[in-house]
Amino acid sequence: MAEGFAAVWFSTPDGRSIYAHTAPDRVLEHQQMGARYAVHEMVVKTYADRLHIAALLERLQSGLMRPLTEDEYRLEVSNIERLERFGAS
Repeated sequence: MAEGFAAVWFSTPDGRSIYAHTAPDRVLEHQQMGARYAVHEMVVKTYADRLHIAALLERLQSGLMRPLTEDEYRLEVSNIERLERFGAS
């Protein structure tokens, strides 16, 4: 990890999107949609990607997202992964 970087885990207030920001250029999202879920991995490749990650972190700082500990994140991910995954064969 980059010097001075600290991983953060957070979710939307309703818990339908759960995020792990584990590197300066990477965010992993588990998103629940009805009775299924999808996983999105964003790796910064463009300036727009960097702005999207910055906007997520600004929402977290402003209280619009719910902060999680790493253990809470793992528990919420294990709960969402009990659902059927979009695109799974």
